[in-house]
Amino acid sequence: MNKCTYYYEKDEKAMKENVDYVQKGFRILVSSMSGYIGQQLTKIYKDKWWDMVLANADTRDIPASGEYGELLDSLDIANCIRIIDRMWIDVFGNLLKQNCRSWAKELMGIRNIVAHLGQKDLDQPMAERALDTMRLLCNEIDPDGAAEIDVLYKEVRAMALDMAGMSSGGVGIAQPETVSKRGELVEGSLLKITDTALIIKTDMTKKVTFGGKTVPYPVYKVRLDLLYYNDQNDRISTWISSYESENGEGSLSALGEDTKSRFVYNRVIEGFICESNFEAIQKTQTNIKMLGQREPGVTLADGRVVDGNRRFTCLRRLQRETPEPLYFETVIMDMDIQADKKQIKLLELAIQHGEEKKVDYDQIDFSIGTYRDIVQTKLLTVEEYAQSTNEQVADVKKRIEIAELIAEFLEHIKLPEQYHVAREYQVYALFVEMLPLLKKLNDIEKTQLKCAVFNNVMMNALTDQRKYIRDIKGLIKSDTYRDYFTEQDVKNQEIQDKYKDVEIKNKNSIDSFAEANISIAEELHLSLEKALLRSRRTQLKNIPTENVSKSFNLLSEIDTKLFEKMSDEEKAGLKADLEELTKLVQRLKRKL
Repeated sequence: MNKCTYYYEKDEKAMKENVDYVQKGFRILVSSMSGYIGQQLTKIYKDKWWDMVLANADTRDIPASGEYGELLDSLDIANCIRIIDRMWIDVFGNLLKQNCRSWAKELMGIRNIVAHLGQKDLDQPMAERALDTMRLLCNEIDPDGAAEIDVLYKEVRAMALDMAGMSSGGVGIAQPETVSKRGELVEGSLLKITDTALIIKTDMTKKVTFGGKTVPYPVYKVRLDLLYYNDQNDRISTWISSYESENGEGSLSALGEDTKSRFVYNRVIEGFICESNFEAIQKTQTNIKMLGQREPGVTLADGRVVDGNRRFTCLRRLQRETPEPLYFETVIMDMDIQADKKQIKLLELAIQHGEEKKVDYDQIDFSIGTYRDIVQTKLLTVEEYAQSTNEQVADVKKRIEIAELIAEFLEHIKLPEQYHVAREYQVYALFVEMLPLLKKLNDIEKTQLKCAVFNNVMMNALTDQRKYIRDIKGLIKSDTYRDYFTEQDVKNQEIQDKYKDVEIKNKNSIDSFAEANISIAEELHLSLEKALLRSRRTQLKNIPTENVSKSFNLLSEIDTKLFEKMSDEEKAGLKADLEELTKLVQRLKRKL
């Protein structure tokens, strides 16, 4: 059999099992989803819950009435997804994080593909992606079901890794092995195989600023299987930390460095990019499908895409819909990721931030990327970074300060450098508002405030992060915060005494700890309520003194020389007012 064919003869049986894995995953997921839907709808709509199902589902294959268990069993995966999507605003958006809706919509597309496969099998990368999305969604509603799906996911992935040496990993079409070798810019350079069926030079050019010079570079059409993602992309930095916390430090980079496993590496990072903003992916993919790729990317000569990851992702997804090879339009830069690391980072920042546009980074990803490039690796100075991103130095420094708070928070909860956890807690805005408060406190008080905030976050004691930090701001402004800090110190010691003996592996471990110690969370919340009440009492108590002080200042500012210019009638009126004021002062003095 020709080595360029999509399936290898000896692996055809294994590949044919992909659709079976996905169908098994759907069977587990539909059981979890239908049960969850039934529970949540009956809580809200009581005995009318099935009426809401009928109003939001495809009713052709479900009964109009029946026993509770029978009704749940009648729901298929498509109807479960429809119900969650159509009742998102009224019900499920208040219970699940936003990604769940995107994951559900993505699975509807997978379900439709599976339903129309006929005798064909599902390609391995799509099967892996489908099972990964299933376990992410299921974990939010039924962790036990997610664990079952995880077993299927790992089996499919293990099968792909076993086969990595036998296939180039192309999707849907025959693909020859790539000749690109990372960092080898002589024999392995993409520029050495231009004007072939793999890389076609176009008539277009794109201006790129590199090394202080802006020059037009030719644009090439490069076949997708010759390219791979840039794992130094700041937009997905927290997603990479999540992956490596599960699979080991450097595990993702290792996949990218090995050309045999690069297609797995690409699938992993594609998943990160889709999850980080799936709605944007859908929009861009629709535009490319209708109009083609309008803006060229920038690629290193070894195939690493340093600009255009979203466009590259959309083209990869569209490739799965057609047997014809698709191409990524891109400039090819003859640079090495190791030798030219600093210049490549400056190039990436200038493209992403300097061309009068700001990319839609998650702010935590952006701040951690900045922190990594300036503080951790010392690849760039603050001034170099600011110049490349067209920002003020003060803005870059502020982002680093926030990243340092994030790093301290992760140390506090015993998950150092697992930046994805900070993203899950959504603490960026909270820490932004905390920064100016820290500048008003001494060193001991700064530590007290950080511990108070970190503990309230990890113990899930905050119903509204923004209101919480503004309440703290009010206490500091009124100088009534010290008792609150002292109370929080006591609770911090209690938490740390319990926490030191707990094995913390991930955010789920912390959530379990918080749930087991919910009384502490309630006490943390109550402590703030008491502090606010004391503050209001103190402020009310100080009102008389403040009013007298204001009155004294106003009277002291009266210019007595103006009395000479007053008429007799005006003087008489002023004397009468002063006499009334004197009487008022005497009455107040008697009350003391």
